[in-house]
Amino acid sequence: MSSLVSIIIPAYNAAPYLQRSVASALAQTHGDIEVVIVDDGSTDGTGAIADQLAEQDERVRVVHQENRGLAEARHSGVKAARADYIVHLDADDELLPDAVAFLYGKCVEHQLDLVYGSFIKVMDEKTRFEVPHPMEGVLTGDEYLHFLFDRRCMCASWGNLCRREVWSDDIYPPRGQVLPSEDVLMNISLSAHVERVGFYNKPVVKYYYVPTSLSATNRLSSLDSWETFFSLIEANLQQRGKLDALAREVLCMKLDRLAFYVHPLDTSRPWVNEALHDRSHQLPRRCAILQQLLRYPRLCHWCVVNNRRLKKILGR
Repeated sequence: MSSLVSIIIPAYNAAPYLQRSVASALAQTHGDIEVVIVDDGSTDGTGAIADQLAEQDERVRVVHQENRGLAEARHSGVKAARADYIVHLDADDELLPDAVAFLYGKCVEHQLDLVYGSFIKVMDEKTRFEVPHPMEGVLTGDEYLHFLFDRRCMCASWGNLCRREVWSDDIYPPRGQVLPSEDVLMNISLSAHVERVGFYNKPVVKYYYVPTSLSATNRLSSLDSWETFFSLIEANLQQRGKLDALAREVLCMKLDRLAFYVHPLDTSRPWVNEALHDRSHQLPRRCAILQQLLRYPRLCHWCVVNNRRLKKILGR
């Protein structure tokens, strides 16, 4: 007998996409589901669309709240969920019809706390391709933590199914702080609460490329927000006795984020200057190049912008 699964959809100004997303959730072959839409203070009619969808199908419920950011929207959804299992779905994406059935089946079969499928990246009407995980199998919570710092890792908060009980309050960033890469922060915290994590290369989500997204446009984040982001990561790892073992990986993440998401770069900031001159680790070639390039912020930014243009041309 299958268990109820709650599909949580945080939605902020998602009016053009929300109906498509909810329809994909309601079309799951796993019959015992509920859909929780969290309207995160939308101003474009998203809330009204969500209420209409709830009127049309009793499996849909809506939570309205003031705008608090993606992490808090997910938090509200988990609190409102009635099921023992949680699936997160972004409002501009789609679940494939057998996604929940597959993930739930693997979760039960292998006694997993968290299970990931792969996803299909949809660039436009003609271009789409699968993005697989670099490995398949079951990891321990500690192995999962290390994998999260691997640049090949494609672990978002969506594209997976998780036991609800592992989503404790300490997983979410401090309330009132809207930070970049919140999914990364939450997954690092989540790794302390899971014992068995499965990865399978079966597509479960259609991830739609949105030209206005952070990853697509290199929309720039402030140094203050990234400083807070890394302070939270380092505090989490320090508390768990993991910081020394992962110091090189944290440095690599800093260099990556500084290169791709910050411009202009203030190299006089103590934490930035430290990252650019840290010689205590043997860095992978790519990160070593970034560390040198970041000393010339304008040149670095030019290289990043043109790299993104080339990827767009190549459809990557």
